[in-house]
Amino acid sequence: MDCFLINDVLLKLTMKVQIIFLLFLLIGSTTFSQVNKKRVYECLNSSSKAEITEEIKKLQAKSETSENLAFLGALKMKAAQFGDKPKDRLEDFKIGKALLEKEISANPKLVEYRFLRLMIQENAPAILKYQSNIREDVLLIENGYSTTKGETKTAIASYSKVSKHLKKLQ
Repeated sequence: MDCFLINDVLLKLTMKVQIIFLLFLLIGSTTFSQVNKKRVYECLNSSSKAEITEEIKKLQAKSETSENLAFLGALKMKAAQFGDKPKDRLEDFKIGKALLEKEISANPKLVEYRFLRLMIQENAPAILKYQSNIREDVLLIENGYSTTKGETKTAIASYSKVSKHLKKLQ
């Protein structure tokens, strides 16, 4: 919505209606910015370039919240495997890594971000040298698993069945 149009509308409304209108806008934008975690986890387990690319586009269209950026970073690293040239694949991986690592640095105790990184680290080619945080991520995930909720807990439980390092959670 155009800022000038919003200002004109707000000026014409009573204070109560203004508050309701602003809450409606806030709730609408919050819903728009939320990640469909189930879908992202499905994409991270997928080998479909089209599905992963589509989910990346959806996340890029959303507001830049910490959660959106962390999931976007993980998906970009996953999508890197589909690049045409090794140079392009490496560049895509580095972009995704920078996004995810930035969010982990800002939220070092967040189990979900550590889980995203662990999935990528366990499946990244050794040549990328992206395995140095596996132990600390596994420890944090195992310690925080009981308090994790929703799609994240479901995804961790499912992934632990194929994980090389999350065997304790089975």
